[in-house]
Amino acid sequence: MALGVLLTLIIASCGNQETDQQAPATTIFAWPTGPHPRAVFHVADRGTILLELYPELAPRTVASFIELARNGFYNGTTFHRTMPGFMIQGGDPNSRDDNPGNDGDGGPGFTLIDEFSPAPHTRGTLSMANTGHPDSAGSQFFIVSGDAQHLDGRHTVFGRVAAGIEVADAIAAAETDRHGRWGKPNRPLEDIVIERIEILAPSTPPATPTRSAPAETDTPTSKSRLGPEPPRIFPAFALL
Repeated sequence: MALGVLLTLIIASCGNQETDQQAPATTIFAWPTGPHPRAVFHVADRGTILLELYPELAPRTVASFIELARNGFYNGTTFHRTMPGFMIQGGDPNSRDDNPGNDGDGGPGFTLIDEFSPAPHTRGTLSMANTGHPDSAGSQFFIVSGDAQHLDGRHTVFGRVAAGIEVADAIAAAETDRHGRWGKPNRPLEDIVIERIEILAPSTPPATPTRSAPAETDTPTSKSRLGPEPPRIFPAFALL
């Protein structure tokens, strides 16, 4: 009886050791530590989102984004595609015009080399949209509002939300033209306007996200996208 118990314990012990040896190690990504440049998204009537940018992960992408922002490229553009629990997408200059059918098709006139890294597409990640082809990102970006690690290795991660994720969540929850009756699918029925993107140097004290005051008459304002149904135009951007 004692021998049987002893053999059982030995076999169980060996089995546990074998299981422990075969168990794969879980790797947790460590985001780069600061200081880093930061970007403040000033969203009309919604508030602000503070994002930390990571040149260590994507130097060309970060440099391009900062240059575009400082030159006012993003001023007056909208979050033209939003999906609750997934992401909010913006950065298309076409979103300034009155044609919702071309939103998602525009860019800065150049493309960027992919800069993939081990950084995961988890909640709060800032990443570049592309056409589904290599080296096809330009100015369009998206902020992940829920884990979307199926996008890892397909899009360039270059930042992460540091404060104001609740503003991104509220944008993601906006009512949309889900099936694309008046333009592209999942486009908000009311414009969600990025008034400007402010770039902060690494030494600048962090901004405190606040609720924005109602937009002045000389700033971009929200307008309804409802109206006569335009011709269906399907985007070149096969995003996400």
